[in-house]
Parts: sequence; C-alpha cells; structure tokens
Amino acid sequence: MLVIPSRNMMIGFTCVWSSVTVVTSAFATTGNNRNTHVNRFFVKPPFLGGSSHNNNKNNMIFKSTPTALETDVPPLTEPQKEQSSTTTTTTILANHEDFIRPDPDSRQYRAIRLANNLEVLLVSSPESDVEAGAVHVQAGHMDDPDDRAGLAHFHEHMLFLGTEKYPSEEEYEAFLSTHGGSSNAYTDMEDTNYYFSVTPHQGDDEDEDDNDNHEGDSPNKTSAGLTGALDRLAQFFIKPKFDVSMVERELRAIDSEYRNSLAADSWRNYQLLKFSANQEHPFSKFGCGNYNTLTNGGTIVDDTTTEGGTSPVDDLLWFWKTYYQTYNIKLCVVGRSSLDALQETVEETFGKLAYSEGTPRHKNLKEGQMFAMEHADYKQIPAFGTEQLQKIRQVVPLLETRALKIHFAAPPLDDPVLKSSRPYRLLSHLLGHESPGSLHEALNEEGLLVGLSSGIGIDASDFSLFSLTVSLTKKGMDQKDRVLDLVFEWIALISKTPHDVLEKYHQELCQISNTNFKFRENGDPTDFCSSASELLFQYKPEELLVGSSRTGEYDPKVFEAFMERLTPEHVMITELNSDLKVENPEEWLVEKWYGATYQESDIPQDVAQKWSSPPTIDSRLKLPALNEYIPTDFSLRCDDDENAMVVEEASADQKKKWAKESPKLVIERPDLRLWHKMDRTWRVPKTNIKLSLLSPNVYRSPRTMTMNRIFQRVLNDDLNSYVYDASIAGCNYRVMNLPTGYRISVSGYSEKLPFLLDTLTSRMLSLLDQMKEGPEAHPALADMFKKASDNLLRETKNFRLDSPYEIANYNSRLLMEEQVWHIDDYSNEMEGELAERDPLTMEECARVVEESLLGRVKAELLCMGNINEEEARKVVDVVDSHFLNPSRPLLESEKPVFRSMKLPTKEEAVQIFGPEVSDKSIPVIHQEVAYSDSEANNAVELILQVGSELELGIEGVAILDLISHMSYNSAYTQLRTKEQLGYIVSSFVRKTVGSTWGLSVVVQSSVALPETLEQRCEAWLELFRQELEEMDPNDLVMEANAVVAQLLERETKLAQEITRNWGAILMTEIYSPKLSTPAFDRVERVVAELLTTTKTSSTTAGDEDDDDTTVELSSEIQDIMVPRQTPEELKAKVLKFFDKHFAANSVHRRAMSARVYNHEGKAEFEKDVNKPGVLSTYADIQHVKQYLSTWPIVPYWRIED
Repeated sequence: MLVIPSRNMMIGFTCVWSSVTVVTSAFATTGNNRNTHVNRFFVKPPFLGGSSHNNNKNNMIFKSTPTALETDVPPLTEPQKEQSSTTTTTTILANHEDFIRPDPDSRQYRAIRLANNLEVLLVSSPESDVEAGAVHVQAGHMDDPDDRAGLAHFHEHMLFLGTEKYPSEEEYEAFLSTHGGSSNAYTDMEDTNYYFSVTPHQGDDEDEDDNDNHEGDSPNKTSAGLTGALDRLAQFFIKPKFDVSMVERELRAIDSEYRNSLAADSWRNYQLLKFSANQEHPFSKFGCGNYNTLTNGGTIVDDTTTEGGTSPVDDLLWFWKTYYQTYNIKLCVVGRSSLDALQETVEETFGKLAYSEGTPRHKNLKEGQMFAMEHADYKQIPAFGTEQLQKIRQVVPLLETRALKIHFAAPPLDDPVLKSSRPYRLLSHLLGHESPGSLHEALNEEGLLVGLSSGIGIDASDFSLFSLTVSLTKKGMDQKDRVLDLVFEWIALISKTPHDVLEKYHQELCQISNTNFKFRENGDPTDFCSSASELLFQYKPEELLVGSSRTGEYDPKVFEAFMERLTPEHVMITELNSDLKVENPEEWLVEKWYGATYQESDIPQDVAQKWSSPPTIDSRLKLPALNEYIPTDFSLRCDDDENAMVVEEASADQKKKWAKESPKLVIERPDLRLWHKMDRTWRVPKTNIKLSLLSPNVYRSPRTMTMNRIFQRVLNDDLNSYVYDASIAGCNYRVMNLPTGYRISVSGYSEKLPFLLDTLTSRMLSLLDQMKEGPEAHPALADMFKKASDNLLRETKNFRLDSPYEIANYNSRLLMEEQVWHIDDYSNEMEGELAERDPLTMEECARVVEESLLGRVKAELLCMGNINEEEARKVVDVVDSHFLNPSRPLLESEKPVFRSMKLPTKEEAVQIFGPEVSDKSIPVIHQEVAYSDSEANNAVELILQVGSELELGIEGVAILDLISHMSYNSAYTQLRTKEQLGYIVSSFVRKTVGSTWGLSVVVQSSVALPETLEQRCEAWLELFRQELEEMDPNDLVMEANAVVAQLLERETKLAQEITRNWGAILMTEIYSPKLSTPAFDRVERVVAELLTTTKTSSTTAGDEDDDDTTVELSSEIQDIMVPRQTPEELKAKVLKFFDKHFAANSVHRRAMSARVYNHEGKAEFEKDVNKPGVLSTYADIQHVKQYLSTWPIVPYWRIED
C-alpha cells in the first residue's frame, strides 16, 4: 500500500467509539452534518493537540523564579506599535485568475499581504454553508527550551484562556457554539495550527438594518459569525492574557493528556523513535510535556498540593514574543461573502497585529551537497547520523502486534531538488505495490504478511524518514530474517531497473495525479483552511491548490540519489513483537517518558553487506505491469440527455434544486429495489454504486458472524491481485460485513466502474467455490484463511486493551441491546477448548458465507452520479446474475431486526433488585477492571435513555439534539476545565439499535474513581439544568439556530449527496412495505421543530432588528418547515424534556452507568461486587435482561403508504 507523503502523519482519535451505535447528532447519517464538538479531543503523534479552553482559579505556588533561557534562536525584529491597515496598504500577491484550480472549483481566491506583513489567503465560497479560518505558525515542540519540555504545546493551550479584549476564557468557544461552530488546534514538530468553523444563520449579519436578507445574498458583508470568530482568534496574536491564575490548572490538563497516552503503543513507539535520534537534535525532545517538565522539576502531590518547580509564565511570554510574529504566521479564511468583503474584515481584525519582519525559518541551505536542505538547520547536526543508524531495536508492545518498521534517513521533502520530480512518490508506489510479482504478493503467498505500506513517515525541515512498515503473521515474525532479505532484494530490483522503465511509472503517476486534481471537488472548509494556512509556507499562492498534484519530469540523477538512501548504511529497523519475553529485565532498556521496553543492537556487518548487494533476487519478484484502470473517458451523461436542460449554463438556484431532488425508484421487486439519480449538479465523471444485501444468516450465532468476518478479510486479501490497480487509478471498492448482511460499494471514474463491479462480485463467488474445495486443492488460499483467522483473533483480543471509555461504551451495549454477542463468544470460536474440539475450517466458512449471500436475501441498490438509467439497469443485471438469481426472496418475518432494551426506571429497578436501590439516582451500574495493569485511567459513561423514536416523534428528536448541542460545552467546561477530572470529557446523543435514543456523558480520568466521576456527572446535570433555566429565550433560539444551520448545511461534493440519500434508503430496509418509503426530507422536518416565529416578550421597541431570531428557509422546503412556536415555548419544551428524562428525581428517568476501573482501583471494584443493581459479569447482564422489555422500532420520520 502506498502511503501518501505528508508532513503530518496523524494518528489519533476524535471520540471514535467502540460501537457504531454512538452518534454525535440525530442526523449523522445525512452525510453533511458536522457536530464537531466531539472532535475537540485528539492525540496526534508525531504532533500534539487538544486544547483545553476553560478556566479554573487554582494557583500554583512556586519556590523559585524562572531560570534564564539558553536557546539558539537569533534575536528577531522588535514588534512595532500596533497598527491597523487599510485596503490602500494591502498588497495583492495573487488574484483569482492567477490560481491553478480544479475544474469543479467555483470558489474565488485572492492572496494578500497586509500592511503588517501578514500573508493571507482569502476564499469566497457563496455556496458554502460553513465558514472557517485557520492560522499556521512556524513554531512547534522542536522549539521548546531544554528546561521546559512541552512548552509549545502548553502555550497552545494557554492561548485559548482569554485575551485582553475578550478576557473570559469561555468567550471564544461560547461564541462559536452559538454560531454553529467549533475550534481546535494542534502542535507539531515545527508548527502550530489554530482553526475554527462557524455555520452562518439568519440574524447573523453585521448590518443590523438589513436582517431581512439571507447572508448568502449579501456578498458585500461578512457574516457576524465569521467576523466575530476572526476577531477573537486575532486576539491570540495581539494580546493574550497568559493569566497566572490559570497556569496551574492547564499544567494539570497537560499532565492529564500525557497520562491519557501512557498505554498507547503509538505514543510509546513515536517517543522511542525520538529517543533513538541524536539527542543534540531537537527532534529528540519530549513534545507533549507533563507537569514535571513544564515546571522544571515540580510534582503533583494531590488535587490541591504540588511541590517544587518554577513557573513557566515568563517562558510563555518569551515563546509568544519570539515566534508569534506576522512574518512567521499565515492566515486562511473561507467565507460566503465577496473577496473584497473578506479582505476588509481581515484588515479590521488581523490587520491589528503588530508589524514584524524577519528571515523565513527553516530555509537554510548547505553548500556542496545535492540535497542542500539536509542537515542545514539546527547547527547542522543530523537527527540521525552514523551513530544512530544501522541499528535494530526489539520492542515489546502492549497490544498483540508483530511488525517490522524499516526507517531510512532521507532528505526533507521541501528540498529544492526534490520539489519537482518527487522521487519518493515513485519509490512509495513501487515498494508498496500489491500486484502479482510484488514484494507484497511474495510475502503474502507464503502466509508471512498481514499488510505492507511505504512512504514518508516523518518529515522535518532538515531530514525525513522514508519508511517501510511490514505487518507480519506469527509465521512471518518467526521468519523475520527472510522477510528482511526479501525487502532488500525488492529494493535492489527497483534500483537496477532501467530509467526508461521507471520513467513510464513516473508518467503514469503524473497522469493519475493530474486527473485527480482536474476533477477534485471542494472539501470541508475547516480542513481546507487548516491545510492551506500551512501550505502558504511551502508554495507560491497561485500554486497552492495544485500543490503536490503537480509533478515535474522524471529526473534520473535525483532518483538515483534518493534511491541510495535505501541502503543498510542509512537504515534503522524496529521489531514490534508481542511474543518477545522479558525474562531478565536487566537486559532490557525502558524509554523515559512512555515506558517502551526495548533492546538495541547493531546490524551485523555480514548482514549489512548482503542487504547492500543481494547475491540473488527471488525469481518471483517483478515490477508491475502498467495500469489498465487509468481512465481516459471523462464525458458526462447529463450532457448526453436530450431531455435535460443545458446543465453547463444552469443557474445556481437550479443546481440547488437538482441537488435536493431525491433518487427515483426505478425497479421495485420483492427481492430488490433500484434507486437512481443522474448527477447534473457537480459535473464530475464519477459514479457511486451501492448495494446492500439484507440477510438473516450473518448474525445467527457467534460462529456465523466470525465466519463472515474471516471471509471479508480473505476476500480483501485476495482481491489485491485483481483490483489493486483500480484503487491506485481512482476507482475504489469496499465490501463490509455487518450483522444485517453485506454492503458492497464501488466508486470512482465512471468509465472503469462497470468492469470493477463485475470483477469484484464475480470473484466473491468464485472464491467461495475455491474455498469449498478445501486446503489440499488450494494451499495458498488455506494460508490466507489461517492468516485471516489469526488476524481476527488478534484484533478481537486487542479490543480488551482499548481505552477505558471505549470499553465502558461496549459494556453498556451488552445490557442495552437485545441480541448482542459478547466479545469472548467470538474469541472462543477461534481459540480455546471449544475451538480445538470444533475448529473453524475453510470449507465451513464458504458454506456459511454462501448461505449469507445466496440464501434468502433482499437487495437495496443505489446508482448515482455520472450514470444514466439504462446503465443503472445493467448494474441490476450484474446483481441478479451473481446474487439474486441463485437465491430466494427474503420473507418479511426473516428480516434481521435488532431492538434495544428498556433500561428500568427507579420503580422498575426496585422490582428487579429490591428496595436497596430505591435511593439511587443510577439504579443500574455495570463495572469492570481494565484488562491491562499499565492502564492508568478510570472511566464512566452515564447513559440517560430517552426512548424510542415512536415515543419521541420528530419534536422529541429535535429537542434532544438541541439539548445535546448545548450540553457539550457545559460538561466540558465544568468537568474537564474547572474540576480537572480528566482529559476526555464529552456529552453527546447516543443511538442504540432499533432507533432508541439517549444522552451520554463520558469522563475518563486518572485522578478520580468511577463512583466519584458518577457523582460529578450528576452534579453537572443539576448545574446544566440551572443554566437552561436561567438562559434568555433569545439565547436559546440562537443555539437552536446554530443546530438548524448545521443540519441544513449543503453538501460540497457529490459523495456527500450520495451518502445522505443512501443513508435515508438504508434506514428503511428492515421495515415492512408500509414503512419502507425513505424520508429524504427528514432533516427538514426536524428543523421545523426548532424554528421560532416571533420575538420574546422581553424585546423592547428599539431592539427589533437585534432580536430577530428567525431562520430564512429555501423555497423548496418552506411548505414543511413552518415555524411552530415562540422562543418562550421552545424553552418550555426544553425544560420539560430535561425534567422528564434527565432530572435525578424524575419517575420517568431511565439511567445506567458503565464503569471501568484501573488496577489501582480494583479494591473499590470488589467492594461493589454482588451489591443490588451492580452488574460485574456478563452472567449478571444476561440475568437482568430477562426482566427487561424492548422498545418499538417504528421510526420518528415514518411515512406510511
């Protein structure tokens, strides 16, 4: 697999839950909703992130004053007096017509330099329903002073905690929330990035006399949401507070973030790589930081007491004054208003930053060498020199892992010599190729390989690491020396390939890259801003969009020079092997910060010589054939339709109407429904074909589910030799196995898609036939089956080592879902006594999967994009031929229907557990001890079950979504920021199977036990209720309008429209014919429940324009989106809903808590075992479920035929 070279290789989570039943909004399936609140927590090795934006008044007492800073940073120009620039002093660097743009891109672009020397990219996007901004600073944790490890990361946190103009630490986030937005930041090795989004809505104009116009219709005026967000972000760079009273709290937040990652292999491996570097090079620094490093020796004694250390405040100011200057930062803004209006707004906000000038950082060149930027920075000390290279490290991971990570020291990607021909891209392509004759296939056919990827893993200003990662089976790790021999033979084969052959591959990649750029659609504005603000440092403004998509001619000399780095002289090899035994601890080393256990040795000279010049090259190895999947036909079907209007000349309003049109039901049979929509809006030569095969046989037992999961892995492994080239050329496929059946999708350029679909589905069936013939007939396939089984077992067992909050979520599912198999049920099918007695076989797997695919099935099929109806009907022919003709139609009574259990009310819990639970606000608790004794965190998920969609109705779902939207910031501020309970805090809508809804509150903490976390969550709920009670109705309407704006957010690309419509179709597949009509307008129906029509009674005569809280609706949905209430009435509904479902004293409340203890809290866990209402085993759960009933599954949006 090719890893796309990137400066920032992100590894982390954004509240990714262990269950697909967790959602951030009632409308996550629409494809365009962005409830980005949940995204605030994330970990990013090799860069660090997750800002804490809130306040606590605890102070830290320090024993001594800060030490003097000893750094190599040259003195910079002193900032000048604050000034405001005007349009006459702003320089235009590039006008719209100068930019190289993709064909579908209708945005307007302008690059400017303000009078204060700040470079800005302006993007006018009138059709976008999201506005965004981002600032990129060329300073990161490699700039930390030696005595303040983590200072850059800490500095990033502190900037969110108030400025002189906006002193409240909650101001920025609260403002964004009321405008349907969010913010975040990350700290990288040499960079820091701050970004935000807002979703404009009616009443959001700056001009208070013109509230009758929708913002998108006022191009000469920037929205109040974007203006206010820019002004607040600008203050980070004008005059931040760095309030001493907040330092202690944020130090603890950083420490919590650090401890949250101690049990993560990704962090442990990354820090070990840094520790393996030259310790005089700043790459070796501890970037996250913790309490001890940031205070230069301080320690936390308890919740209120610390010892030792010095204050980092002076260092924060030094860091800000040194690096946060206009010449060293770039800004990108995307807004709906015109370029002139955006420029004026930027001048009025970021134009107030102090003027500065200086030499661009990280542009040093070292004379006398081909790669002039290599080792040219940081006193010309190499990060990985001869003393650090030619090493092998054996590492014991926490998860069951077997992999070889092969790192080659290489020049930085920004080196002038590499900018044009990009030889690393060609090398990545060839080394990671998965076609017949490749290294991948050679290892795979011997049962040695799980996966292989190649590309640039780390990229800094003066070096990079070109990496090859080989994930192995147990058999593969046992033969690791042979694997490494084959790797270097593969490298040698590439190095000996004639340049004229290599040039053809290079040209092929250029053709693919050019095609992808030509038809690239706009993405999320927030992601664009974050990326573009960084790219402004790397490209001329007019070349920023095309960026790395533009590759120059093949350069033999540059390729050879880069290829020379892939030798044993420049290599470090890390063996990650969970089978390693630490029998003599004194023989092992332990990395200081994250505790990775490892051994280190030199590569033997004879081995290095063999790898440098392999005596032979395995006869199976050969370079791939040229790619036959590269498309050449980009014609559009909508232009061929004689009955269609001239699409190319259609107005923006007409394109909006086309986008809102629903797919048409073309074929309706007992066993199939075909939905079709030909694209006329996006005008890209791409098509999506999505097929769902509903089957009752997949989730029939843990064994059948396991068999189907194994087959999915075997299929994906097998398909590499058939369709790998298709994925490289922009045609993608996916086969998913779910409890309800199979989902098959193909997408990409229309020309090659029919062939890909036929190849994929044909191979699925022929593979089953081969598997039924047994291992003797197909020994290579038998190896593949065993590998798939071993990998599934490994993944299943590794789940036990997931984060405690993910385990808590999973455990709650065991009680809340009627039919759910325990993870141990799956493991027992693959290992242990039962598995030995009745082992899984390839033949049985084929029979089980055949019954799932070809037994009784029903198909839902969507063909959408650059495809006409005739072509869609031909897709039906393929589906019929391969799946439906050999099968029988699925009976209504056979449909796989999953339901949720009703959590008991307190009264019902007393009937189950006895009077002992009558005084408990949470009558049902599940508890477990974390599997790993190295896990430092406890976790709690408090689930407040609201009920079924039939009970809630459209109004109930809308009110729940609104409450969830407001609850997140409140919970985050109170539980994380003020009480410092832990790094992970969230409140969100949770949906379980059978369309049952609730509100979840999650806290993961290393400082408090689960029972304490429950108490604090309950206390927060009381506080949140008080906040709602005291909220002005107009403020509540602003929050509602923010939710409305997010829900009505328009798609920015074809794929999003397809996802929205496909989601609506899938939601109907389990229902009876009378409920099977998709509600394509369900979002608009929910939005109508949040709209208000009049001003509040508190509005005074002079405030009419200020308090207009209505949202303007598009004409095509006005009929169903009629506002139904006043602001006071909406508030009353919110409070009534809260009091019924969430208040601790409500007789209707249905609550449970899922606890996970770390090993230090095991004694507390054992105290509660066998207590009434406390479930400590799976048997306890099964027992209690006998008392519970289920919720009905009828959807809230039901359309009855």
